[in-house]
Amino acid sequence: MDSILDYKPAGFFRRIAALFYDLILIIALCIGSILLITFFINTEILSPFMYLFFLVLSISFYCYFWKQNKGQTLGMQVWKIKLSQIDGADVKLSNMIARCISGLVLNLFFGINYLPMIFRKDKKTLNDILSKTVLEKI
Repeated sequence: MDSILDYKPAGFFRRIAALFYDLILIIALCIGSILLITFFINTEILSPFMYLFFLVLSISFYCYFWKQNKGQTLGMQVWKIKLSQIDGADVKLSNMIARCISGLVLNLFFGINYLPMIFRKDKKTLNDILSKTVLEKI
C-alpha cells in the first residue's frame, strides 16, 4: 500500500463521524465503570488514577476492536472504513497503541493531527504517518 492507487483513503468527514460513534461507546463504558467502581470502592481514594484508567480503557477499546474485527471499531463499521498497515500485513499491537496515543496527543494541540490531510493526496494524518497505518474506505 505504498501508493495512492493501492487503497481509497478515508476522508475527514468519515473519520470524524466514526470517531464520534466510538466516543459515544467509550463514554458509556466509562460511565459504567464509574458506577461499578463507586459501588465497590471509595472513589476518593482512586480519583487521581481514574484518568489513567479511562485512558487505558479507551486504548483497550480501540485495540480490541481493531484486532477482533479486522481493523474496524463499531463506528468504523457504520462508516465503512478500516485500519490497515501500510505494508498490507495485519496491524501490530504496537502500531495500534502508537496510533491511539499519538492521535490523542496531537489532537490536543488544536487538531494538528489532521493538518497533513489538506496537503497530502493519500489523506494521511500525523498519527497515520507515525504509526505506519492508513484508514481506508471499504
